[in-house]
Amino acid sequence: MDNTVRAKELIEGSIDFHIHTGPDVFPRLVNDIEAATQAKAARMKAILLKNHVTGTGDRAAIASQVVGFPVFGGIALNLPVGGVNPQAVEMALRMGAKEVWMPTIHAKHYLKEVDNVPMFAKLLKSGIKGIYLLNEDGSLKNDVKEVLALIAQYDGILATGHISIQEAMVLVPEAKQMGLKKIVVTHPLSPMENYSIGDMKEILARGATMLEHVVNDITHQMKTPIPASKIADAIKALGPETAIMSTDSGQVINPAPVCSMENFIREMLDHGIPEKAIMLMTRDNPAAMLGI
Repeated sequence: MDNTVRAKELIEGSIDFHIHTGPDVFPRLVNDIEAATQAKAARMKAILLKNHVTGTGDRAAIASQVVGFPVFGGIALNLPVGGVNPQAVEMALRMGAKEVWMPTIHAKHYLKEVDNVPMFAKLLKSGIKGIYLLNEDGSLKNDVKEVLALIAQYDGILATGHISIQEAMVLVPEAKQMGLKKIVVTHPLSPMENYSIGDMKEILARGATMLEHVVNDITHQMKTPIPASKIADAIKALGPETAIMSTDSGQVINPAPVCSMENFIREMLDHGIPEKAIMLMTRDNPAAMLGI
C-alpha cells in the first residue's frame, strides 16, 4: 500500500501532543476549536494545545466541551507568566493543565539560537534577559524545585522546553528524584537543542520518560531543517518505546495539524519505521503521558 494512503489510515486513534493554535501573538493557522474539529473528523483520540505566552488548560477545556473531543493544555514558563513561577504553575494545574514546559522562547539558551526560527527572530524583542535554571554552582534554582514539587503533586507532565542540554541534564534527575513520573524531552533533535544520540541515551538514563520528536523540525519553518532520516535514525537507535511523535504544528507556513501528522507518519514509513512502532509513538506513549 502507498505510504501516503496508509498514513491517512494510521492517523486514526493518534494523539497530537504538541499543537500551536490561535489566538496567539504569533500567526497561527487554526484556532483551538478548528484544531479540535479537524482532529475529531480525522478520528484522532486527542490533542494537546501549546502557547508560548499564556496557559492553554482553560482554553482546552472550552474547546473540548464545544467540539465534544478530548483537548488538553498546559503552561510554558516564559516571561509573560512570570517565568519559572510556582503560583502560575499551581493555578494552571488546578485548572486542568496537563503539561508544564520549562522556558521556551525566553530560555537563555534559546535566545542565543533564535535565528534558527525566522518567525521568532523577527518578533522577539532584542535585549531580553533569558531565563536560566541553574545556580552558579550548577544546581537547580529553588523556584525550579518548587515547580517540580507542584508537578509531582498534581501528577503532571514535565517538559524540557527550549532549555540547554546542560540544564536538562540537571533538571531531569532532580525531577525523577522528586517523584515525577512523566518527563518529556521536547524536540531534542531540533536545530536549537541539537542532542546527539549519546545525549539522548544519557538523558533517558538520568530519568527522562519520553523523547518528543516533531515534524516541524523537518519543515521550512526552520532556517536549517533537519532531514527526516535523522528522526528515524534516533527512533531506531533508542527504540519507539522511548519516543512520542508530535507535530509542533500550527504555523501559517506549514500544513494544518492533521495533515502535518499524516506527513510525519508517511515520512517515518518511508524511512523504515514499522507501523507497530508508529502506533506506539502516536497512540500509546502520548496516551500514557496524558493518562487517557
